[in-house]
Amino acid sequence: MRPRNENVNPTGASTAWLRLYAQMDGRIKIYVAPNCKESANRVELSSGTRLADMHETTDLMHGVAYEEGARLPREPWRRPTEEEHESLIAAEVPRDMASSVAIVKLPGEFSDDLRQAIRSRNAESYEANLLQPLRTICELGEPLHCLGLNQQPGNLKTATINRDIGRYIGLHVDTWDRRNLESLHLATNRLCVNVGQNERYFLFLPISLRAIASALSKEMGPAWEMPRRYTVIARHFMERFPDMPVIRCRLAPGESYVAPTENLVHDGSSAGQSGTDEQFTLRGHIRPL
Repeated sequence: MRPRNENVNPTGASTAWLRLYAQMDGRIKIYVAPNCKESANRVELSSGTRLADMHETTDLMHGVAYEEGARLPREPWRRPTEEEHESLIAAEVPRDMASSVAIVKLPGEFSDDLRQAIRSRNAESYEANLLQPLRTICELGEPLHCLGLNQQPGNLKTATINRDIGRYIGLHVDTWDRRNLESLHLATNRLCVNVGQNERYFLFLPISLRAIASALSKEMGPAWEMPRRYTVIARHFMERFPDMPVIRCRLAPGESYVAPTENLVHDGSSAGQSGTDEQFTLRGHIRPL
């Protein structure tokens, strides 16, 4: 797959990106637990990625300006082809969470009373109403870090903000564990529960950062110097291969994603939400049961 002009409409180009995907190690598979809410649009693909435009990096009035260099999914979104579905979707519970994204659901009904208990920000309430139910569907391996409840505006294309500069990052890689590239597969992963009243999304490139760095190094040649910041490596790859689609997984209230966000180009999204986007996040060596 050769680099293409970013303005080219990639509709019908699924075969091209799948060829690159098939050649790479670190391919990410998606597992959706059987008890998750059925949705016609559970998994969608973007038309590639793009650079945040001038309006998106200068519009501070609405509090959603992006940092320079941020990259976003390129619309329109579409359903996967049969070939893409077969390549991306795993039928069995994943054992290797370094190359898997899992969508799981809290047991029972996710009621308003349960939502209010989680919003209380009380440790005992978290344990009884969230952590104990999660332990029935996931192994919450140590060290387990509770990042807790986060609330932010709805209808955001991407949700993560660089609080040092007050600007949104766009598609990025987490660096909580501060591991080197060769050991990213050993890093902790993230479980994020949608505790709001609306559906939200998890966005990601379907290839691990380790594989991205390897492919980019081969593409750029021996004179190319690997950036130290992992998100910059990801941006170089997206610039070089703008037709690589972003995968968008829909999460209903009470559903969670489990993903290796230290080794994955990703973000959350509340696109289309009219209310507040609310999530509860854990980090650890987490896998679905």
